[in-house]
Amino acid sequence: MQRSFSRILLPVDRSFQSKVAVDTALLISKLFSSKVTVMHVVSNALLTLPSRIYVPRDSYAPISTATGQFPRTLIVPSTREYLIPEEVVNEVTASYVEDGEDLLSETAALFAKEGIIIEQKLEKQNSAADAIIEETAKGNYDCVIIGNSGNEEDESDLHLGSVAARVSESNLTNILVTRKKADLKRILLAVDGTEKDEKVIEQTHILAKAAGAKVVLLNVQEKSLLKFGPKIKDFGLQILKRSTRMLPEIEVDQKLMFGDPASSIIDAAQQDNVGLIILRRGGRGRLSSLLGSVSDHVVRHATMSVLIVK
Repeated sequence: MQRSFSRILLPVDRSFQSKVAVDTALLISKLFSSKVTVMHVVSNALLTLPSRIYVPRDSYAPISTATGQFPRTLIVPSTREYLIPEEVVNEVTASYVEDGEDLLSETAALFAKEGIIIEQKLEKQNSAADAIIEETAKGNYDCVIIGNSGNEEDESDLHLGSVAARVSESNLTNILVTRKKADLKRILLAVDGTEKDEKVIEQTHILAKAAGAKVVLLNVQEKSLLKFGPKIKDFGLQILKRSTRMLPEIEVDQKLMFGDPASSIIDAAQQDNVGLIILRRGGRGRLSSLLGSVSDHVVRHATMSVLIVK
């Protein structure tokens, strides 16, 4: 059996969306007795500026003219070096570091109340996404749980932010992008009938069994295949039947749809009011989208949490 949620990386910031990720990680780590690393990346404008900045300055230089004429002056553009005082850089960076350390301590306290001891990591790097991806690559994590956006001003923001987008595309491990409150009671699992379904079904079974969740098992056939007649419907039903057998002890609702796979997955998730969509990374061929892979489209446009299984 594949490992599932035994080691979790949880990037955090001060956004509401990050709080949802923390709640989700708390729920999952209690179910699986996970080892959790909470990470905060200090990234501010001063970290991206060079230490020396050259700015234009007008200078005046005399020039000679023909004999008997008065000298004139010409404005000649030149540059001057402007140094950001080191104490300013250090003071601003220190304030960001202090706030990050406070955030990590606050998060650790939430986990400690549930009897979960976490590891804390604070990194200073220009790109938060790069820092998270680098930690994922070297940390042997089973899953990264990250909020969909770092928007601190809008609690209702469901769009996929640039950091979460880059992390979700990293293809290093399973990625859970959280939206809204943590809810694992109804899960939608999308399958396409290929042998690659086995791992995503296995991961869903592990999570659904631990959470006592009901699974909506979905197969989407593209409308273009309807020209082959009723047999294509039978083919989809066979996929669902075979996949259901791989989810013993789980309450399963089978759902067969025809249309654009990515849009159909999102529509089905909304219709069945699920809290989490699970699908494997990529999904081209029968499960494809003109806007890129199905998983990319779903994680960008869904209004609920999405787990992409590597």
